[in-house]
Amino acid sequence: MNSTRASQYDHQMQYRDRSEIIVDVQNFHKSYEGRSVLSGIDLKMKKGDHLSILGAGGSGKSTLLKGMLGLVQPDLGQVSLFGQNIFQLGRQERNALLNRVGMAFQLGALFDFMTVRENILFAMHNMTSLPDFEMEERVHRMLASVNLPAAARKLPSELSGGMRRRVGIVRALSTSPDLALLDEPTAGLDPVTSAVVIDMIHKLAAEIGSSLLCVTSSVEVAFTFARQVAILNGGRLVAKGTWKELHELNDPRITEFLDIRGYTPPEFDGINGKENA
Repeated sequence: MNSTRASQYDHQMQYRDRSEIIVDVQNFHKSYEGRSVLSGIDLKMKKGDHLSILGAGGSGKSTLLKGMLGLVQPDLGQVSLFGQNIFQLGRQERNALLNRVGMAFQLGALFDFMTVRENILFAMHNMTSLPDFEMEERVHRMLASVNLPAAARKLPSELSGGMRRRVGIVRALSTSPDLALLDEPTAGLDPVTSAVVIDMIHKLAAEIGSSLLCVTSSVEVAFTFARQVAILNGGRLVAKGTWKELHELNDPRITEFLDIRGYTPPEFDGINGKENA
């Protein structure tokens, strides 16, 4: 995978006003049946950011995303999107706010009784005010951009796992969200397909101007998706930074986690973080 590409997309967003905080998670705690899942999460994202949250399976990544969408109520703490506390909004206000957010769930989470076209149109009908002809044009254009031009009339059951993921991501981005949240967008895919999916996400997001947050258990995916990576461990975000910055912390737990598979982003020379010429 080529994380240099991710860096290029990050730089494309720098012309935007990066002072606006669009995600503000403060002291988020969540437990289930006495078991702590998240313990005091603090996270901020600015407009235009691309960020990966990296953590092992079961570390609470999906719970954090659900909390950001208001689907999981924190035991303590708050979540603000675009300057509004999502848990203090009425139902209509919350729905209006979430129309600015696209969510790509694990495995695509497509409606199995709808065709691919109908799945994507369903999102746009409920979250945009686009005219019908523009929705139809967008469906076909976006499917073509992810090499699925013939999939529009197929049911999800007729698609491979990688194809369903691509459709799920298209559905999440079809509404031109200000913020797109992606839950393990490449889990279970082979390295080549993973690279295609990440490249597709960056291209679509650059076209519509979306900020991106990806949660993943893969070091390779995290640093291919974005240069800034936050590490989730023990229910806490323990560090955030580039590959170089995270290694310069000299925390053996973080270093071991990052290096366990012998991966190094192509633009860096080993753990010293020296940028290649």
